[in-house]
Amino acid sequence: MADRKAFLVVLVAAAAMVLAVFGALHFAGRLSEPGSLFAGGGTGSKTEIEQIVHNYILQHPDVIVEAMERYQANESIREVDRMREGAKKNATELFREPTPIVVGNPNGDVTMVEFFDYHCPYCKKVRDDLVKLLKDDGKIRLILKEFPILTAESEMASRAAIASVEQGKYWPFHLALLGSDDLSEPAIYALAQQVGLDVERLKRDMKNPKVQARLDRNFKLAESMEVKATPTFIIGTEPASGAYPVEKLKEMVAAARKKQEHASN
Repeated sequence: MADRKAFLVVLVAAAAMVLAVFGALHFAGRLSEPGSLFAGGGTGSKTEIEQIVHNYILQHPDVIVEAMERYQANESIREVDRMREGAKKNATELFREPTPIVVGNPNGDVTMVEFFDYHCPYCKKVRDDLVKLLKDDGKIRLILKEFPILTAESEMASRAAIASVEQGKYWPFHLALLGSDDLSEPAIYALAQQVGLDVERLKRDMKNPKVQARLDRNFKLAESMEVKATPTFIIGTEPASGAYPVEKLKEMVAAARKKQEHASN
């Protein structure tokens, strides 16, 4: 639905752009010159201009492609700007909540935050790169924000993962969930058992109001920051959405570290 809406916006914008050009040329008297589109008796009426625009777009579909690419590029820039401002407004909840789910180095000099969904293929894809990043760079503090937006199974997996914190098994369970294509309830509990969780205790802990409270906070935070996709990272203060390879993640961490060092001097 969102892609269709975006396409219609671009189509209207492209048509308006072409119409504006032809309209300007017409009122400037250029379209009545020999060799122009209205040469040969056209009056240059609104109907004629609209027909020319229609025909032009049909004959030059690359105009739509170019407009779509420009729209998407501009929208991506706007989205990053909105998330960056959202990160500033919500810095306390984002980086310094009282009981965050943290892996890596709790005292690391660079904090990364990831919003993710266990059913998201891109979150699954970036899993091993994140593991390697944390292994190669021992000074990263990674805060994990459960953000189950795709399916009911995603939410069930998130509830189980949050509850596993009580048994100190969050990280291995988190990795196991991301590595599984089956997130049905039986599969979730089977994975829990494989990583050494007490499944009956896990089921009880999943009903703890603290689990729902954490999910509610995460959704409220994501809404405030206009986070709409997974995985979305905040690295230092910079937002980035997508499954980046480990080398690109390292570049972003290095940039965040350099920015922090510069700010402290």
